[in-house]
Amino acid sequence: PIIVLSARVVAHPSARRELLQALLDWAATVRHSTGALVSNVYEDAEASAVFGLVGEWESTSALEAHLRSDAFGVLLGALELLAQPVRLTVARAADEYALPAIRRLRESGRAGASSPGAA
Repeated sequence: PIIVLSARVVAHPSARRELLQALLDWAATVRHSTGALVSNVYEDAEASAVFGLVGEWESTSALEAHLRSDAFGVLLGALELLAQPVRLTVARAADEYALPAIRRLRESGRAGASSPGAA
């Protein structure tokens, strides 16, 4: 299964630019790491200075190697200095839903659902 590391990061108001640079540096480094599949930084279009991080690794051992790396240590230091407390989430993507599978799931749920207001 793919291992996913994600986080929602809120910059201190005066540190937005510095934090963004640290996040982009992290993502660029991850892209060249053994076992890394994806690394992206997103900025919230509705909330200033709110970012999302997503990284995907091919195995738990590849993610653990990254978590022990200097690059991740630099990211943690930047987060401690420039952001509000961050919750990092690690998940195993055991089942990936493709859009056709999601459509089938939605349709199967509708078949047994009653319409609003029905008794």
